[in-house]
Amino acid sequence: MNDFGIYEENSESFKEFEILYNENVLLRTELATLHEEIEHLDRVVIPSTQTNFLVKIGTLRVELLQMQIAIMKTRHKIALLRSNLERGEIVHQEALNYKVEREFREWDDRLRHEISQIDEAKARFSSIAQPEDMQEVRSIYRILSRKLNPDINFDQSEEAKSFWPSVRTAYLWGDIFHLKALMMMSDDYPESYDMPNDTGRMRRNRDILKAKIRAASKRLENIQQHPAFEWRVLLDDANKLAAEQSKLKSEIERAKLQNTALQDMLRSLEMKGVRR
Repeated sequence: MNDFGIYEENSESFKEFEILYNENVLLRTELATLHEEIEHLDRVVIPSTQTNFLVKIGTLRVELLQMQIAIMKTRHKIALLRSNLERGEIVHQEALNYKVEREFREWDDRLRHEISQIDEAKARFSSIAQPEDMQEVRSIYRILSRKLNPDINFDQSEEAKSFWPSVRTAYLWGDIFHLKALMMMSDDYPESYDMPNDTGRMRRNRDILKAKIRAASKRLENIQQHPAFEWRVLLDDANKLAAEQSKLKSEIERAKLQNTALQDMLRSLEMKGVRR
């Protein structure tokens, strides 16, 4: 008898089983790697890129939006005043401001939402840096995933399943010390998954693993379509980033000049037809 316990080493059945066994091991490793890559992109790369983008570009875009809303409000006030002056009517300042603020409430709500996102991003900014040992975190997680992830180990015991959430939580927090402790514990942990000992079940598991790998690969492709990956191209290129920031700053300055001119025009009209 051999290590598999059921086939003679020189039999065709053994050779087929050995091929299937090794293929299953490789497939489980591939699936564990895909799962870790998905987690890393979804939980680390995309959030940190979004935060970085909001701080370095989003702040300027919000400032520009703020100026654009101010311009729209000023223009609207000018149009209302002109209309009233043409009819020979006097407008109360409070009524004019109320009317404009009410009509632009949706824009103001959007602006407040954008500002709150920027504030949250600034609060997170100091904590987005990747720890130096992130590669080790990812490596340990892949090993533990291959051994304990219930999506890879179909016939896990309930006891083994209860162990996996601790691994995942430690990974999501980037807690290298906890992961190392879990790694040591897993050495003495009862095998959570025993490979099948017949070719029929081995083929079934191979087909399930292949289907899961296809699904995970598709999910990975979808995640990589997130706008954050386009933002990374900009953020990683110092020249492109500086050019985009300079462009936005120029637009903000032009908007400020335009709003100043409109404010002068508004004050002139208010002197003629607004009652304080």
